[in-house]
Amino acid sequence: MRLLPRKVLPSKIFVDEVKDGALQEQHNELKKLRQEVSTLRPMQENLIGSLAELLTKVWLTPSNKKHDKLFFDDPVWGHTCMDEELADLFFHPLIQRLNHIKQLSFAYLRFPNATHSRLAHTLGTCRTIENSLTTMFRNNWLYKVSGRESISIDPTARRELILKAKAAALLHDVGHAPFGHTLDKLIGYSDPAHALSSPDKYYSRKYFTEFLRPHLPDLINAEHVDRLLSPSRVNLSPWDTLVADLLDSDLDADRMDFLVRDAHMTGLLMGVTSTEAMIERMCPFQDGDDVFLTFEESCLPYVEDFLIAREKMYALCYEQPAKLAAERIFTRLVGNLRRDHKLGRDTVMLLTDEQILALLGLAAVTCIESSHLLSALLQSVRYEIVLEVDLTNANALISNWNKDRLSGRMGHLVYVDWPGDRERDITIASGLAAEDTWRVLVAIPDQRTGVPHAINAKILNRVGSGYAVKKLLDMDTEMHKRLKDANKAREKIRVFADSRLGPQQIAEIERAAKELLDSH
Repeated sequence: MRLLPRKVLPSKIFVDEVKDGALQEQHNELKKLRQEVSTLRPMQENLIGSLAELLTKVWLTPSNKKHDKLFFDDPVWGHTCMDEELADLFFHPLIQRLNHIKQLSFAYLRFPNATHSRLAHTLGTCRTIENSLTTMFRNNWLYKVSGRESISIDPTARRELILKAKAAALLHDVGHAPFGHTLDKLIGYSDPAHALSSPDKYYSRKYFTEFLRPHLPDLINAEHVDRLLSPSRVNLSPWDTLVADLLDSDLDADRMDFLVRDAHMTGLLMGVTSTEAMIERMCPFQDGDDVFLTFEESCLPYVEDFLIAREKMYALCYEQPAKLAAERIFTRLVGNLRRDHKLGRDTVMLLTDEQILALLGLAAVTCIESSHLLSALLQSVRYEIVLEVDLTNANALISNWNKDRLSGRMGHLVYVDWPGDRERDITIASGLAAEDTWRVLVAIPDQRTGVPHAINAKILNRVGSGYAVKKLLDMDTEMHKRLKDANKAREKIRVFADSRLGPQQIAEIERAAKELLDSH
């Protein structure tokens, strides 16, 4: 006879404990799910806005500190390096973000090799500003009204000044929006009460103040860098005034790099100028407490070559028709994105080229106009010019626009509303349906179009046993006329039509555009 094992029955206390534990676990899991749902609900309500916020966070979270000297092979300047003291700043995600911003926005539509990044340009500016200061220190002359003397800065202070200048150069473009300057007008004048004529400079200083300041090496005075990034240039130390000239003036390290780099990458050799000849002729001139950047008089031919080459690059590259049309399409797309999904300008400014194109793809699903515009942009659809109107045209719309753009208070009307209003007017007048406004583009000149009466460049003259400084245009009175003649190619408002339209429809768009904008 086999004995069966006796069953062990759990006590009521044990059962209650297990049941209570399971209930508590289910309660905690339910609470967690409710929290996740409450987090996802606003994302569902504004998926694109929330996704944009999520995408921008990657640029605000630094990784571990870096301390290595960095080496780069540059197609323009050859082998360059980044000092180990600046490695931590260089590797901050906000700086690395510039690797995802095209220097020339949509110029690759006409120049397929022009896909270099704004980070490449930034590194080139660092190299050029270092080369400029090193050359002046090697020449070792400080010029004054009374004569010239050796530069009385010890080697340690010289190195600290160069590092400070390179840090400022590393930061000078960090505030650029996706596709570089393309969104300057839309972002800069989107809020009429807080207009920004140069949003990239505003955001460069903002990012430095809020995120990048702690990543400067201890030997660099952060307040000095902040003042160098400020357009007011208030309370600069004597030699920081020189650095400010090298960083932002008509003959600065920034322009020296982008002009040569862009010419190299596009193949437009007329943009390649003798920057080394200009650097070799740089002269620090002390006036009172400040030290300014000046150039030897023998530099005049190189300076004129540089300024004329810049105007040619604007006409042939920076404002090339295919590039202008693509930039207008992109501006309209981002305008729709901001309107439909409530994207603030702070968010838009932090996105990269790839990120904003992804968001535009999502937004195009629910917006017919954006769907057409994005398709045209991605497929490189050609929009042909049907009208070019000089800003000197007597047409009331053109003359009023040209006058209003001189007023900062009119920025939103002039640069944001006006092109869209004209696109709608031309579309309807040409007989196209109102929903076909995406087939007509109106591109307006850059807000900086026009040759200034006083170019910020100074030429050093020998006067007896001392030195004096003259303005560039006073030294060569005909240069302003030559620059103005070269600039005329840029002073136009252009109307484009979708090349896929029939010949009769394109002719009707041309007729409507002429009737609206051309007085001849």
